[in-house]
Amino acid sequence: MPPKTRKLLGRCTAAASAARAARASETPEQTSLLLSRMASSSAACLSTERVAARTKRLASTMSARHARLSVEERSLQNSQDATTKACSRSLESPEQTTSHHLRNTWATAASRASEQPQETAHHLIRNAYPPHLPEPYKALHRPLFISLEMPALLHLLEP
Repeated sequence: MPPKTRKLLGRCTAAASAARAARASETPEQTSLLLSRMASSSAACLSTERVAARTKRLASTMSARHARLSVEERSLQNSQDATTKACSRSLESPEQTTSHHLRNTWATAASRASEQPQETAHHLIRNAYPPHLPEPYKALHRPLFISLEMPALLHLLEP
């Protein structure tokens, strides 16, 4: 047995023997007080378990409700969430803002690292083109997109 474990067991044993000695010399009033404390502690644990179960049930209900929301309701909810987030972000310190930017950058880098080459090309091309590409460019790049077998990019060329 490693020395640290032996030492910890020794402490537990010493603490347990001290507790046994204290219990042996306690009065009936002290015993009843100890029992009532133990009962209230277990009741607090039960209420904590009930709170955890209630929280879990509430989360389940919320996700079920979210699934039932219509597109308009979901859009409204998302815009309200975005407003709330923007409001809280405006109140945060520069360090917190930097932390958010770093977290987002890492998340984007991780997701881009795990994507297929076609998806990477799609991101690069989509980001390279302005939203309203002039007609000569569209005519020039349509065959390129078709030859690269990227039909998803053809929507960039549509008016």
